[in-house]
Amino acid sequence: MSSQNDYSYVQYLPRVFQQKAGEPDEKFFLGRFLMAFEAMLSGKTGADGRESVGIEALLDGLHQYFDPGLTPSQFLPWLAGWVGLELEEGLEYDGEPDHQERLLSPSQILPLAAVRSTVNRNLIGSIVQLYKKRGTLDGLAEYLQVYAGEEAAIQIHDYEEPVRCGIGQRVGINTMVGAAEPSYFSVHVILPAYSRSILQNKVQILQEVIRKEKPFHTNSSLNIEVPKMCLGVYGRVGMETLLGGMTED
Repeated sequence: MSSQNDYSYVQYLPRVFQQKAGEPDEKFFLGRFLMAFEAMLSGKTGADGRESVGIEALLDGLHQYFDPGLTPSQFLPWLAGWVGLELEEGLEYDGEPDHQERLLSPSQILPLAAVRSTVNRNLIGSIVQLYKKRGTLDGLAEYLQVYAGEEAAIQIHDYEEPVRCGIGQRVGINTMVGAAEPSYFSVHVILPAYSRSILQNKVQILQEVIRKEKPFHTNSSLNIEVPKMCLGVYGRVGMETLLGGMTED
């Protein structure tokens, strides 16, 4: 006779429909009939001696598919479509784990066990709030921060007053001599980059973001500063301070 675990759904039926004492499994049709539904709903398929994830578990975790940090990498383009966002493709946007998952497990449908942070995931999570600030310097700064990473420091300066003595002292960064181009602003990024290739890649990404997100009538420039150890100016190692400088790879 089957155990209660074999036909767990049967125990919720009236006693008259449950397996009778001494009744062999092959004669207990209702139990075998319900097991097909139980396999789909609870995941008790018995494949390779393991239990798969059933529909019940997927529905219990349905909210995770709408979380950019937990949704499977295969669901990111679908989730981005909900907020009118077209994701960039490439390892620098997807991150190594998501990139590998798409190559090795294209049919993966289970949410992640832990929150994952990538450029595309962070952008999906913040894009709705960024839409509200589109066309503003604050919105552009936040947009650039997503692509540059938390370790980067971003400042945007406009030049309504071309010369500001006593406030800005770095010509070309936050001070300029002479008249500026109409509607001109500059973006200054302190960007720790451990290699020349990473720096070039980041610069191209930031230039493209500025081109897409700045108001069409404005003029701009991008200044990149790679920090080194300088007490009193840069202090957080790995954030805005690098020890040993960049490698050339």
